Parts: sequence; structure tokens; C-alpha cells
Amino acid sequence: MGFFLAPCAIGFGLLGDNSAIVSPKWWSSISMTYYANSQICMIGVLFSMALLFFTYVCYDSTDRILTIISGLSALGIIVFPCKHDDILTTGLFGLDSSLSFQIHCVCACFMFVSFAIMVGYNFTRSNGENMTEEKKLRNNIYSICAGVIVTFIVNQILSVYFHYPEYWTLINETIMLWAFSFAWLVKAEFFPWFNDKKISPKIDEALLK
Repeated sequence: MGFFLAPCAIGFGLLGDNSAIVSPKWWSSISMTYYANSQICMIGVLFSMALLFFTYVCYDSTDRILTIISGLSALGIIVFPCKHDDILTTGLFGLDSSLSFQIHCVCACFMFVSFAIMVGYNFTRSNGENMTEEKKLRNNIYSICAGVIVTFIVNQILSVYFHYPEYWTLINETIMLWAFSFAWLVKAEFFPWFNDKKISPKIDEALLK
């Protein structure tokens, strides 16, 4: 869902007439597609991601806390939309556009930071036994993905501070979502070439019984 969020939100947005959205442009960020004809993609995918995080079966309390933060943040992003110059009040509660935008930014920050911690810390943990070569490879992938997320969080802050072109927000968001999505799929054993090739003695013994 995270991987296809940006392509779908922008792709379906191109099918409609969003010429009335002047400043900022509807394609300047995933969040801005809230005001485009493809808003159902942005709202639907983030709501589905929030639901997944809320119901996800976690390993321990640390994992549970991170998934709750991620879920609440994803929900907050759609409940409190970003601001639009031509709209005074917005969102589920009809808040002032500027106030809604401030809450929106906090939620987005919490979501991506929780993603980085989840990938860089939780995913790399082991049960204390000798790690397989495949596990070491997966940990390297998780560390790289976490580093990418942190790098583009910083780049987003810089893009706002130094007034980068508005489309940089879309680029930053997309790359962070792709990094998290790739790490999640690796953790979920979606790619067989990253999975452990050896069966542990305990599992082998259980199968023999």
C-alpha cells in the first residue's frame, strides 16, 4: 500500500481536471492530493495502513507502541489535512487551515520517524542465537532503508527551510514510503532470496516428531 500510494494518488489525479488548484499545486505532495480528484487514493490507502498497524500482531510492547504511533499518525494525516491557500477551514473537524496543517506536519513527522525506528531497530533484532548469513544481509537492508528514511526526513526539513521547488515534498515522501515498504516486504519474507536457507535444529526436530 505504501509503495503504490504516490503513483496512484498522482496517476489517478492526472485523469481529472485539477486546474482550479493553483497554489500549492495538487501534485506538490501526496498530502495535497487530498484536494484533488484522486483524494480517495490518499485517504483510502492511509486509512487502510492505519487499520493494518492497529491490528498488527506484534512481537513485544516496543513493537506495539511503534505500530500504534504509526497508525495514529497515518490517521492524523488524513483527519487533519495540509493547508490550501484558497481554503479557510478543512478536515474532519473543520479546523482553521493553518492549524490543521501544523497538526498534519507533526503527524507526518511522527509517522516517518516511527518507520525509521521500526525498520532500523525492531527489524534488526535477533533472538540472541548466531545469525545466519541471510539474516545479516537482511539487517544490512533494514539499516540502509532506515538510513534512507532519516536522510529524506532531513531533506524535507531542508527543502522547507531553504524553499526548494514544491515538488521536492512529493519526492521526499515517495522515497521514504518506498524504503519502508521494501523493508516491510523483506521482513515479511516476500522475497525468497533474502530468506534463511537453513532449517534450525529445533524446527527440524519438531518436523521429525
